[in-house]
Amino acid sequence: MSEKSSLQIKLRRKGGVGPNTNWHWEVQDAAGKVLKSGSAVGEEHKAFATARIAREKLEAAAGE
Repeated sequence: MSEKSSLQIKLRRKGGVGPNTNWHWEVQDAAGKVLKSGSAVGEEHKAFATARIAREKLEAAAGE
C-alpha cells in the first residue's frame, strides 16, 4: 500500500437524502480518461468503498 496509484476516484451526488442518496462514481487515469464508472445508493463512504474495489481490480488487472 506504499505505492501511489495513478488512478483517481471521482464521486458525484445525483440525488436523494441520507440512506437513499444516489452516487455516481468514476475511476479515471492520470489523463482524466474514464476507465470504469458506476452508481451506488447509500452513504458516501459506502459509495467510495464500491469505487475503491473497482479501482483495485483495475490495478490488479494492469499488473498481470
